[in-house]
Amino acid sequence: MKYTLLTVISIFLISTSLVAQTFSSQNPDYIEKVKAGESALKEADYTECLTLYKAAFDIKQTSYLSIMRAAACAFKSDDEAILNTYLDKAFELSWGGTKQVFDNYEEFEFLKNTPFEKLVDEKYNAAIAASGVNLALMQELEIIHKTDQEQRGFMREVSDKYGWKSPQMDSLWKIQNYADSVNTQRIEAIIAEHGYPGKALVGESQASTAFLVIQHADLTIQEKYLPLISKAADEGEVRWSAVALLVDRVRMRKGEKQIYGSQLNTDKATGQPFFAPIENPHKIDSVRATVGLGPLQEYADHWELKWDADTHIEFHEKRATKEEKNKE
Repeated sequence: MKYTLLTVISIFLISTSLVAQTFSSQNPDYIEKVKAGESALKEADYTECLTLYKAAFDIKQTSYLSIMRAAACAFKSDDEAILNTYLDKAFELSWGGTKQVFDNYEEFEFLKNTPFEKLVDEKYNAAIAASGVNLALMQELEIIHKTDQEQRGFMREVSDKYGWKSPQMDSLWKIQNYADSVNTQRIEAIIAEHGYPGKALVGESQASTAFLVIQHADLTIQEKYLPLISKAADEGEVRWSAVALLVDRVRMRKGEKQIYGSQLNTDKATGQPFFAPIENPHKIDSVRATVGLGPLQEYADHWELKWDADTHIEFHEKRATKEEKNKE
């Protein structure tokens, strides 16, 4: 199944967590200090980095990403005790998320092939052993996740270079469509055997993999499993912030308005992106907040769009009027 390039990029942004930064506390002192700590890490001022993060964690310590950044500063400062303290806390908060952050965020590349990586792997393996997850299934889902995203990760670059309807893009889609078909069949078999493979079964890092595959499937598959996935989200087995994407996609494919503002379309005449119709545009930020999503403007920034509810409503009223005239 093919999608618009805008949809593919939207999927990629959400599935790889490249959405606008959010904070575990809205305390302005906390936000100021973690931002300053991150800057100090980038500038290799490790002593200042540790000081800033300690001050931030005195306020709140629930972000494993910030804790991992502080751990990196401790490692570069040769402070073994603080390093272990921070890594233990990060893995306590989310062993899967912590490992995923270390493996996938470019900012940690300078720590690869160092004792820091060895320590992360040791703590990760210990956490897996203690968690009781299905290790074989978790590893299989890691492979499925990779094949789900592999060709999609190239699509924006290939489209920019050769065009969305180019032979090169067709080749990518041929490979991706085959992978999607195989992945969907396997995920359906896994669900039939285990139920939704969520955090308790496969760990937090792979809890969204089944959802990711299903959101790329046909509408009949999406509708079939949406109640099951929603129930898993209610039970904390998968993030509602991810499931919201599937909710919006199903509604749009059925000709209904989206709820969470995750879906964009492209104006055929101008080539400009715009948000597909939203059910309650004036309350969209509060609606998004119920599933852990940030303000819509933060998401709109990725497309260099200015979000305004009244403008959104007026835009779609004009489009609807134009479509009616074209039918006459």
